[in-house]
Amino acid sequence: MMFNKTKALILGVVLLVSCGAVFAQTGEQAKVPTAQDKLLSLTNMGVIQVIVSGKDKQEIGRGTALVLTPKLAATSYHLVSLAAGAAGLNAKKKDVDVDGVMGVDKTLDLAIIQIDGKVTPLTPGDFDSLTPGKKFYIVAANEAGDMIISEATVRSVHDLGGGVKIADTAANLADAITGGAAVDETGKILGLVQVIEKRLRLVVPITAVNAVPKAKKVTAFKAWQPEDYFLTPESNWFLGRLYAWSGEAYNAQRNLEKVVKVQPTNLDAWTLLAKGYDGMRDYQNAVPAYKKVIELNPQSADAYLGLGQIQARMQRSTEAVEALQKALAINPGAKEAYLALGEAYEAARDFPKAGDAYEKYVAAGPADPLAAYQRLGAARSNAEQFDKAAAALAEAQKLQPRDLSILSNLAQAYQKAGKLEEAENTYKKLAEVNPDKADNYYSWILKMYSDAQKPDKAIEAARKITELKPKDEQAAYNLGFMYAQTQKYQEALDAFNKALTIKPNYDLAYFQIGVCYYSLKKYGDALPPFKKVIEIDPNNAYAWLYIGINNMLLKRFDAALDPLKKTTELQPDNANAFYNLGICYLNLHDSYSARDIVKKLQTLDPAKAKQLQALIK
Repeated sequence: MMFNKTKALILGVVLLVSCGAVFAQTGEQAKVPTAQDKLLSLTNMGVIQVIVSGKDKQEIGRGTALVLTPKLAATSYHLVSLAAGAAGLNAKKKDVDVDGVMGVDKTLDLAIIQIDGKVTPLTPGDFDSLTPGKKFYIVAANEAGDMIISEATVRSVHDLGGGVKIADTAANLADAITGGAAVDETGKILGLVQVIEKRLRLVVPITAVNAVPKAKKVTAFKAWQPEDYFLTPESNWFLGRLYAWSGEAYNAQRNLEKVVKVQPTNLDAWTLLAKGYDGMRDYQNAVPAYKKVIELNPQSADAYLGLGQIQARMQRSTEAVEALQKALAINPGAKEAYLALGEAYEAARDFPKAGDAYEKYVAAGPADPLAAYQRLGAARSNAEQFDKAAAALAEAQKLQPRDLSILSNLAQAYQKAGKLEEAENTYKKLAEVNPDKADNYYSWILKMYSDAQKPDKAIEAARKITELKPKDEQAAYNLGFMYAQTQKYQEALDAFNKALTIKPNYDLAYFQIGVCYYSLKKYGDALPPFKKVIEIDPNNAYAWLYIGINNMLLKRFDAALDPLKKTTELQPDNANAFYNLGICYLNLHDSYSARDIVKKLQTLDPAKAKQLQALIK
């Protein structure tokens, strides 16, 4: 029975504004009453201070009681649950007798007490006006018995199915405020204020307070059976929910564990407990808690979802997928299950299925579509489904047009999908967004088109790089190299010579100049740049080879002999060098040396050995 009541609570943020005696004077000048002073004056006789004593007649607590009728008041049950006696004072510091208890609702921490004294019940107001962001006022007694007024703001509303609303605040409200009145700006009573364990502040609707069952006869405190409310199951259930809604997982857990121990089939308690464990990353306890929820309610999609999410975080991909698929079977609209399912498939390295799950997550309308499209793009890229990856990342780029990471991933996806023009445009967008690195992005375009054997397009990028970095010898060299690839040798020579003006001893540029002249069949012009390479790097085997070959083409076989020998010394496995050396020997009428070359080629390249042997007479 104790858990069957459904009421509503209100969550609020309270800012304490205390005031002393109304219309107090400072010096000779009377204080001008504020609106809150006037409201306090209007309502202060509607609450009393309650001082509670134990069996030894020593004081054990102070709080407030909300006047309901001239003979009844309501207060927090935890204030009077251990009472052996109680006394009251009204706003004028006049005694108000507290005769005993008329009724209790432990599920809401409420007690109705019988009183006798001068009081003024407040007019009931509309509790439903307390919506998030709404301001209201708290009238209560402080420790000294003075009536004070505090301004409060509703933070959030939790509906239990019949009316109570919880208010949680960082304001330092004293315990004595508990039992006070929540009123609107006109002084109408909205509900009773609870201050519990110095951490929870809530307003119980006045309708719920009035609904507390009342006995026909008062139970005097001398006949009252005292108990510690905070040790009761009702308290554990009440506080467990309050703390859970307030985000205080540890305190929620502390209370809810006691609830499920007494009531092992309390589905709501297990549900809150599982979520609490989950929030604290206590997965070892969260997993069995979710499984208990599923045992009690096999159709709980939320429980399967929570269980699947945890299993995914624990790298238990198979179990995660199974739980999440059950969540979706029960509730196909559980979009967060698609997100978790994608994560589980990713952890299992099943990227195609991860992409399919993320696709459904995106279609369901996620709260953060940008992150969703990025996840989808990454999964599709990892699955090597680059067309689909590009489509997803293009959507992400629409949401964040200048995000460097998204643009970079999009460009790579286009490139790998073979959509080179789209990739080029995206790289150019990167250069626009991040101009300090523009040369890097054009270098990627250059490499992309070079790898794709599209030198004409690569030349455009190489030319742009030289504009961006006119003093960079590598940029000029790359431009020359791409010109050479398209057999535009004069343009290539101009670019290579430009590189030499920047770096006079640039051996790579000299080498390519020699190659250009060789390709133009200007063998005599090719020799000086290759010789310059040797001056810079005496161990450049290819430069020695080209010197030898160009001399051969000029029929200078004597001059070709030593460069070719040098090549074979530097590269003893270079079959081409040995073959040309053999040809050189034949042209010098040295058949004996040519036969030695044949023997070496038989190991390195039998085909070339056979060709050379055929030339020997």
